[in-house]
Amino acid sequence: MKQAFVLQLGSETKTARGHFVGIVEEVDTGRELRFKSTDELLEFLGQCFDDALRSGREADDLCGGITKEGG
Repeated sequence: MKQAFVLQLGSETKTARGHFVGIVEEVDTGRELRFKSTDELLEFLGQCFDDALRSGREADDLCGGITKEGG
């Protein structure tokens, strides 16, 4: 699965405040992060996406072919 992630939110998550804590794993590489903030989560996701682009995969392949038109 390209660019698929498993996300487990911890009890410290405060959705009303936009604060997320937990564990995220990139399925196809097995890379994981225990994150303590929303910023850490977003940085991890961005790094995974950038790494995949550098490895030669196309952005459309990474996003399942979804476009702005919904296709």
